[in-house]
Amino acid sequence: MFAQFGRRTGLAFSLAIGFLLLAFTLLPAEEPPRQKVKIGLPANLFRDFQRPAVQALLPTFGKLMEGQTGMKGDPILLDNSNEVAQQLVDGKVQLGVFHGFEYAWAQSQHPELKPLVIAISQNNPHLTAQIVVPTDSSVTKLEDLKDQQFAIPKGTREHCRLYVFRNCRLLGHKQDKFFSDVSNPPHVTAALDAVADGKVQGTVVDGTALENYRWLNPGKAGKLRTLMKSEVFPTGVIVYKEGGMPEADLKKFKDSLISAHQTTAGMQLMMLWKMSRFEVVPADYHQLLSNTAKAYPPPIGEEP
Repeated sequence: MFAQFGRRTGLAFSLAIGFLLLAFTLLPAEEPPRQKVKIGLPANLFRDFQRPAVQALLPTFGKLMEGQTGMKGDPILLDNSNEVAQQLVDGKVQLGVFHGFEYAWAQSQHPELKPLVIAISQNNPHLTAQIVVPTDSSVTKLEDLKDQQFAIPKGTREHCRLYVFRNCRLLGHKQDKFFSDVSNPPHVTAALDAVADGKVQGTVVDGTALENYRWLNPGKAGKLRTLMKSEVFPTGVIVYKEGGMPEADLKKFKDSLISAHQTTAGMQLMMLWKMSRFEVVPADYHQLLSNTAKAYPPPIGEEP
């Protein structure tokens, strides 16, 4: 069952489940924490799945956590990152999973929320979004894609969605009113193929995914060019409230996650869920959060 999910899910789903499995299956079993550890997960980590299906899956992970560690783990699906942040502040959850830009928003309002570890996918800690069009297209700026067909593949990372949405807003349009049609190909390769074949006029993909496509498909990649490239976004992160968990428990989590890729079980889980490793929070991460919050302020109203 899990292998089937791994093949079908996009990177966002993989990131969320990777957090859950690694945090609890790799934590040393001795001296279990004294309380049930609740982890808040924003719903957009599971964007391409219906909420009832995700809710039905979560108890399975709770049983796995307890069986492996003796710890009663309780992953909780919340509506959005704002709710994750508020429940961390209120002590209703002890850990939270955030996309990097959403943590930038949360920390600007709640400085007591601290990063435990960052999550690295595809061996690249630098996230970018790129809008891609055909090489022979007459499009020279985003405005030229108005009323054109655009693709946002399933599994598209949230920073890519944010990049397109906000740039459409800068032009005075909502995304759903800007393009004539937005299709959802099953994966990044299908979306880039559609652009190369002239079936759609543009798509948005993660920068590393585009590099991989160019390496694997040099012929079709020659038919593509980058129209726009974003600033660097902060990568995903596991967050805790300062004083919300015993320091000894936090250290166990942190040490287990950082060393996960060095174990056989950890490597298998990383490969299954398309992750590379967890890392210590780098020195420039807080500056990147600040830059992101300025370039992409917290939303007013609905985001994609």
